Amino acid sequence: MRLLPRFKLSSPVAAAFAPADRFFLRLVPLAPDLPVAGQVELALEGLAPFPVTQLYWGACVAPDRKTALVYAAHRRRFSAEEIAAWERAEVVVPDIVALAGCKPDGIAVMLHADGDRVNGAAWNGQAAWPVAVHARAFPAAPTEDERRHFAHELAGRAGLGAPAVRLVGGTPRARREGDGLAIELVDVAGSVVAGLVIARADEELLDIRDRAFLERRRRNRQHGELVWRVLLGGLAAAGLGAGLDLAALGLRLTTHAEQLRVAAQAPYVAKLETANGLTSRVDELTHRRLRFFEMLAAINEARPRSIQFNRTGTSGHHALEIEAQTNSADDVGTYEAALRRLPALEKVEIRDLRARDGVTTFGLSVAFKTEGGGAAPGGAP
Repeated sequence: MRLLPRFKLSSPVAAAFAPADRFFLRLVPLAPDLPVAGQVELALEGLAPFPVTQLYWGACVAPDRKTALVYAAHRRRFSAEEIAAWERAEVVVPDIVALAGCKPDGIAVMLHADGDRVNGAAWNGQAAWPVAVHARAFPAAPTEDERRHFAHELAGRAGLGAPAVRLVGGTPRARREGDGLAIELVDVAGSVVAGLVIARADEELLDIRDRAFLERRRRNRQHGELVWRVLLGGLAAAGLGAGLDLAALGLRLTTHAEQLRVAAQAPYVAKLETANGLTSRVDELTHRRLRFFEMLAAINEARPRSIQFNRTGTSGHHALEIEAQTNSADDVGTYEAALRRLPALEKVEIRDLRARDGVTTFGLSVAFKTEGGGAAPGGAP
């Protein structure tokens, strides 16, 4: 999983280019469905006069992965100083590799001369990959005749007649292009004369250094990449934590500001609550006060003269509880009937009716209608 987006950046690579004339060069066909490294080692066992363990070897795979440029040299052909310089390089390849990326139109032989050395590659006009390669070192800078003879020899190896011979200049370099490694020939103006891009998976096979050294280097690189990813993950977590801390700080500041604003408004809120309480009290006193005398007067109009109220009380805002007596028991029923006809009453109840020594006592409960069921006496809700 990538922690960063995939960018196609171009950056220089510390590369060492070994003289191609010191290598045994061959173009080997590949089976696309088999591992390339195993096929290259098998080909070297059949072609090289020395065991593979005594060689510096590598291979550059064609873009169509059907052919590989295989190169090998005995380790004694390189000095200890040269090998020590390789350890500081990111990749070590023969300088002929960049020439394989020329891709000329039609049949051609491409030559690249550098001092007293000449590298060459031949194309048959049918494939984008060369069909033959050759490298040679001369005692001095090669003359025109020597280059012509070299080109003729290379054309004979490729089975070509008299192809066009083109001289390519430039200095080899390597640079990182996205996930690939570009090997190029660059002229003095910085223009790319020839080059090819090697996939990341084929970079280790491209390198000529000792395979054990490359394996250790690969493990170290993987460890470094793991450490880098862990570092990126830690930085991302730290950034997230810092963001959350800033958000929490902003929330605390906002809450504190809101608390200050609430505290500043508290006196005004207290005044409003006091005013609202007074308003509610006035409304209670005005509209919902107990209207005892109005209720008593309402039921007193229908009361026969023989009935006397001994005790009266209220039950809530709209009900009366009365204890009464009379010398005429018949007036109790008459009074009850008269009360039930009053439109302001919701309930009339006679209870505990008793008669003793010619005096009848009873309890009377009346409830007046509320605002939803009718008007109470005097307009009470």
